[in-house]
Amino acid sequence: MHHFPSISFIVPLYNHLEHTRAMLDSLLASLPAGLDFEIVLVDDGSSDGTRDWLRTLDHPRIHTLLNPENLGYARSNNAGVRVARGELLGLLNNDLLFESGWLEPMLDALLSPALRAGVVGNLQYRVADRALDHAGVELTPRGQFDHLRVLSAEQGGPKRSLVVTGACMLLRRADFDAIGGFDAAYVNGCEDIDLCLKLAAKGRQSWIATASRIRHHVSLSRSRTSAQNERNSRHLFVRWRREIRRELAARWSDLLRQGLDAYADYFDGLLSPDFVAAPNTAALAIAEAMLLREEFRWSRELDGVDPNAGVAQRCRVRGLSYDAGLRGWRVDGDPELVVPGLKSARNFFVCGRRLGPAVALALAVTISVDGLHQKTVVLGPQERNLNLGLIDPLLQQGLDARFCLDFHWQDEAGRRLGDARDAVLITHFVVDDQLVEV
Repeated sequence: MHHFPSISFIVPLYNHLEHTRAMLDSLLASLPAGLDFEIVLVDDGSSDGTRDWLRTLDHPRIHTLLNPENLGYARSNNAGVRVARGELLGLLNNDLLFESGWLEPMLDALLSPALRAGVVGNLQYRVADRALDHAGVELTPRGQFDHLRVLSAEQGGPKRSLVVTGACMLLRRADFDAIGGFDAAYVNGCEDIDLCLKLAAKGRQSWIATASRIRHHVSLSRSRTSAQNERNSRHLFVRWRREIRRELAARWSDLLRQGLDAYADYFDGLLSPDFVAAPNTAALAIAEAMLLREEFRWSRELDGVDPNAGVAQRCRVRGLSYDAGLRGWRVDGDPELVVPGLKSARNFFVCGRRLGPAVALALAVTISVDGLHQKTVVLGPQERNLNLGLIDPLLQQGLDARFCLDFHWQDEAGRRLGDARDAVLITHFVVDDQLVEV
């Protein structure tokens, strides 16, 4: 029989009494014989009868805490840990269901000297449809933390993960205390990611015990799209920006090496071949662009401050001359719009119309941004108006943003037939949703 250190299971509660009772019954029934354990149930202001039920519990290994007010996930867990006496901590949600054998693989992984594990998670399947909902947490190419929901067929033992979900995690009490526990600056979101990153900063990695499998009702108590969740995310990204940027760049370096099919869906248009020829440098630029995009969005949505306010007044045009009679710009050189100090933009559009008589040729318009990102749109012979754009253009940091335009005729086979600058009038541009006129 295994001999494991003492363990304290900490379970914060907020309503959902039926799920709590089912969780507790399954937890007690699933623990290995001889385990030295306790269960600390921390109620966070439930209003559905949970507190009355807690007062009826009479079990030597179950202890309860009743918060005087709703303290949130971080402070409730911290309070539970303060009264816990186990050498190990099992942090659990109240919407889980356990079966025999789930705990031992997690304990083995945590206690393995070779793994240097700081925290261990497991595989979690949705109760509703038994689909895999958590096999670790990754940073997506768009810079979002999300659950891995695919497990390779050959995977059997512990596997490394960037972070693991706090719904079910196992760690040492000493490690939890050494990093100050959960950060109460987060309110019901991102606490688990922050905890794992703090452990990683101390040289303790996150692991998934793939032989441990439980079921999870998944996020009964909170919305994933609230303003508070956005505030949590911003706090996380500000604190761990350097580490997140490094991880995101590594992800993008792998994608760029895999080729166009691996990353094409993440951009409107194409990345320049010269740019992606140096994948490590390109990956750093892309990672920075992804982070800036989120930071600008948080500034607008959470603070009501637009970092690009007044950007239209900073714009300059080159290779264009204004025709007062036509009320627009004619193209008389290599046309471009220059925007000093532009770090991030949601979009760029060029608008106008064809000049002269109709011709039986397609008009191809290429938008190129800082030599990094480009998009070509082809207008048929009958299309007279131009309203073409690039969503989330990739910009070169530290330089003036340059949106360059190329106009040429094209045959049905896509062959370039000749310059079409004389056939175009540009009436206005749009940069980050702001109108740029003369």
